Amino acid sequence: MLVVYLILTVVTVCTTVVAVYFVLNAENHKWQWLSFNAAGSTAFYVFCYAVYYYYFKTNMQGFLQWAFYFGYTTVFCVGLFILCGTVGSAGAMTFVKTIFRYAPKGETRAGADDCAFPSS
Repeated sequence: MLVVYLILTVVTVCTTVVAVYFVLNAENHKWQWLSFNAAGSTAFYVFCYAVYYYYFKTNMQGFLQWAFYFGYTTVFCVGLFILCGTVGSAGAMTFVKTIFRYAPKGETRAGADDCAFPSS
């Protein structure tokens, strides 16, 4: 089970770093909530699979079984969303700090000064 958790952690961090890289490459600085939601979206997939599993794989009937199943599934998926979101956000924060540590400071992009008003 620990191996599965480690694989989930590695895949979550890698996909979140790729998503944040594309957002930063488009010069959008609002990457924090994207990293949390992109990583946490795993929980949405788990909930969708739980709905499929309930209706097509189990023989449960009645309101109480439905309420217990979806109640516990919802609690589990919210916890998974927070867990994966936190792991992905921490990985993205480490990535962003690393790339901006080595970025040149005080320089503009090539050609950016050509668009300014002429000095003479």
